[in-house]
Amino acid sequence: MEKLPLCVSLERWQQAQEWEGAYWRAQHPDRSHVLTTPLKRLTAKVLNKLGQEADLPSVGDDWNHWWAEQFDQYRALPSRFNNAIELGSGPYTNVRVILEGRSASHLICSDPLVNEYLRFRGQWLARMWQEGKVYVDDHPLEECPFASDYFDLVVVINVLDHCRDSLACIRQAVRITKPGGFLVIGQDLSNFDDVQRIGDDIGHPIRIDHETLDNELLQVFRKVHYKILSRDEGRNPSAHYGTYVFIGQKH
Repeated sequence: MEKLPLCVSLERWQQAQEWEGAYWRAQHPDRSHVLTTPLKRLTAKVLNKLGQEADLPSVGDDWNHWWAEQFDQYRALPSRFNNAIELGSGPYTNVRVILEGRSASHLICSDPLVNEYLRFRGQWLARMWQEGKVYVDDHPLEECPFASDYFDLVVVINVLDHCRDSLACIRQAVRITKPGGFLVIGQDLSNFDDVQRIGDDIGHPIRIDHETLDNELLQVFRKVHYKILSRDEGRNPSAHYGTYVFIGQKH
């Protein structure tokens, strides 16, 4: 079967990031006064493509509770972490759900657009940052600045198809997970037939399959929670043949 490219140009990734930022700003009209005219036009295109504003996800959640259901509410994870990070956190984050009933002494949310998301007043990430309970980082995941073997929880959910170089991103996540620590990866999966049928997706420059993830992860981590959802169980069956749901503990 023909393999999909796992790396795109910087220009293509930047285009996807522009789309991503406009998509989330469309949920927060109180931010519209700081947008430049080209970004306003891009936001309008996003809404036009989606059909109408009512079709946007509910403000404050980006399928985060859906993912929690697939991970059985993260029951396989321990109740306390020293150092935790979510890579590609988005504006609403998955760690806010993971940490319900759990604690982390030191928590980082990393996303190239995080400084935009901190302006979404009233949202969990903005509030936690203002209260000094979350640190933020805006490096692209390919340029992850953190020390190797440092975090006892690394979360990467719905991220790898937004990246410039997915293999590099997976390897960064693996690198910063400490031995005995946990890596959580959730990812929509696409094959060549999916791409041929759907075509280019401006917000998702990369498509990735389960074999790529297995090859990078299963030699380094003990499977704690692992399944691949079928097409019909996923969020968007027309575009994805499956969904990767993985919690591993690093050897």
